[in-house]
Amino acid sequence: MAIKGQIYDVSSSRMFYGPGGPYAMFAGKEASRALALLSFKPEDINGNLEDLEEPELEILQDWEDKFIEKYVKVGQLVPEQKTQQTEHGEKLQEHDSQNQESVEAQ
Repeated sequence: MAIKGQIYDVSSSRMFYGPGGPYAMFAGKEASRALALLSFKPEDINGNLEDLEEPELEILQDWEDKFIEKYVKVGQLVPEQKTQQTEHGEKLQEHDSQNQESVEAQ
């Protein structure tokens, strides 16, 4: 499970994050937005923090602090690189910070 791009091994809490657990929908996902909003809506299970307000970001920070204390960080999400072609046929690579798909393990 990832919070703010940091991936944590939550396997020690299978009863919560494993199949049938109350937070199973967060396993294997970047769940920052859902945690900040205290939401279980599938559309909120992502890393988009753009329109969150200070109280929501404080809630997210509390969650992150709990995860840092309880779980081992095993990696981080890195922005997926996209390739675009210019009008002259040159290829440009850019990072997509909205779509963090790649995983970088420690």
